[in-house]
Amino acid sequence: MAEHRDDLTNSMNDEDFSQGFGDETPIQSLTVKEKRVLEFLEVYMKERGIAPSYKEVQQHFGFKSINSVQRYFKQLESKGYIHMPGGNRKRAITLLQSSGALQTQIDDGERDVEAPQLAPEALSLPLLGRVAAGIPIERMEHDEFVDIPASMIRNPERTYALRVEGDSMIEDGILEDDLLLVQEQQEARDGEIIVAVVDNEATVKHFYLHSPKKLEEQGQDPHCNIELRPANKRMKSFWYRWDEVEIRGIVVGLIRQF
Repeated sequence: MAEHRDDLTNSMNDEDFSQGFGDETPIQSLTVKEKRVLEFLEVYMKERGIAPSYKEVQQHFGFKSINSVQRYFKQLESKGYIHMPGGNRKRAITLLQSSGALQTQIDDGERDVEAPQLAPEALSLPLLGRVAAGIPIERMEHDEFVDIPASMIRNPERTYALRVEGDSMIEDGILEDDLLLVQEQQEARDGEIIVAVVDNEATVKHFYLHSPKKLEEQGQDPHCNIELRPANKRMKSFWYRWDEVEIRGIVVGLIRQF
């Protein structure tokens, strides 16, 4: 689920944003997505002399709500790259550091101290709500974000997170309130754990595609050949026609907070 545009390039010169370079506070690193938002601000403000509106940033990156824009701006402000005056002056943003400020500081030796040791980079993934490890529940329409260690993500542009609700997958170690990492795709192999939408509601189960002929021989409805199987011996599988199940992705990771 990509939430930014890859064709954004930074045409700004670092000297245009020299304010703040003399401060004693070390420059903090940015995540990939934070850097792209900052680059967009730089290019927009150089070309037009004013900051973009929240709506323009939302539309440029494809965010689902203004809350996402506010979240990135607050992160950039907390790291010392921009200043927001508050109130209703939403287009009065001041750029304090360029997107290349940290590398400039290291390359040019502007400080006599060693570059800060950066923690392993985290990626900000969209959290699209809760998914049922039981009967299907709410649709995936939320617009929040969670930071995930980059080492856990193979395809960040196609990965999102879901919070588990229910106990139908406990025998696979998937528990209530676990955070699932889901790689977006529309196909799955037998036995894979998928996130599917059934009747506009999301669920997580093992996927199996059965032969209609074998189902008919076993006395089952041959048209319902999609099995969504729980990992809980107390529960039975759910059976659907192929056109009733929309595969949204496969589970590729899990995070549990204690």
